[in-house]
Amino acid sequence: MKYSLITAFLLLLMIPGFSQNPDNYYFGRMNPIVKKEKLPEAISIRDIIPELWINLNLDYKDRIELDNRRKTEYAVGYFLFPLEGYEMVIDNVSAEISASCNGKLLTSQSKGYALTAEQKNIINTADLGTDINIRIKFTYKNKEKDRTGSNDRIIEGFLAVTVVPETEAEFPGGFNYLTKYLMENIIYKISEQNAIEKIQQATVKFKVDETGKVFDVRLFWKSTDIKTDRLILDAMNKMPKWSPAENPKGTKVIQEFTIQLGGAGC
Repeated sequence: MKYSLITAFLLLLMIPGFSQNPDNYYFGRMNPIVKKEKLPEAISIRDIIPELWINLNLDYKDRIELDNRRKTEYAVGYFLFPLEGYEMVIDNVSAEISASCNGKLLTSQSKGYALTAEQKNIINTADLGTDINIRIKFTYKNKEKDRTGSNDRIIEGFLAVTVVPETEAEFPGGFNYLTKYLMENIIYKISEQNAIEKIQQATVKFKVDETGKVFDVRLFWKSTDIKTDRLILDAMNKMPKWSPAENPKGTKVIQEFTIQLGGAGC
């Protein structure tokens, strides 16, 4: 039973980043990342997130329809070039970008992929560890009716990209040791019968300061059990010092993390 529990927990912790580009994902994250230092170079939405259309969150029917249309219109490159071919089927793209800048939420809209001066300012001043939220609206070039209805409708999707420093903070020993720490200090201390159920939606946020100390620990999504919530907060607050994050000049900087202990969350 214990072995099965550990295996299930490891899968929950690792699946969000599994099979993804390791440069764009981190353990426990559902969101792709972008390095803070790369943002001043961005001139379009796809410079922020090249995997825009793959990561875009759509209603199930809209996702199936978009993929089917791309497969039909881009049959030659569908499997060889997974990031391409979407422009062949979509039209009238517009984007809304929002981010926390010095603790204040800023929002700006644009037409097309190109970023406006206002949007560039937002992403360039986005706080480290927070998300750049992108909301995309588009229509199909082919307006003929399909299984989802009339194709003159506007389709809307959403994704979030986490802003990280050049060198991210790291738990001593790396991911495997962090996993071991979480198992020993959280999972092993929850009754085996319903441990996974208790932490299913638990998502914790915390920051690592310039010295590697963990601080500002809080639950973004609580578990289903008050004692488990306390256990999670206690374990996170007692973590050993991390290797702090650094900017390109080697200066130590604060970094915020969001770790999903279960399969749900933000």
